[in-house]
Amino acid sequence: MLLNSTSVRAEGLKYAEIFDPKQEKVVKVVQLNPEIHNMVASSIKNVDNIYAKSDPVTDDGYAIKIPLDPPVKVQRECLNALINEVYIIIPENDTPFFMVFENENKVLYFPFKGDTNSLSKLLDFKLKGRQKKE
Repeated sequence: MLLNSTSVRAEGLKYAEIFDPKQEKVVKVVQLNPEIHNMVASSIKNVDNIYAKSDPVTDDGYAIKIPLDPPVKVQRECLNALINEVYIIIPENDTPFFMVFENENKVLYFPFKGDTNSLSKLLDFKLKGRQKKE
């Protein structure tokens, strides 16, 4: 009798991880798709200034880790880098922002000007937090 084994190759798949700091765990994992990639890539390509707070990280809301494959080249005055991963931080009581690791020792923060409601729909997860006000 012949036994056929099927191997599943998942190495090419990328996933967004939604972390809840209050629960201290990842609460949802979402397979990335072109819509999510394009929304995040568009937002990070258009950063135009540094986030106003020097240390904006909070222990509420959500942190969303999003790998970018293919990486996104950003050439702006405030950021000139090839970005392969971003974190979108959505605090409960403040405006959302990007967290980008420029290198192992340097973290940069930028306002997230994307629509958190659209992001919430794309991730199929209700993101709490305040919408940015223009």
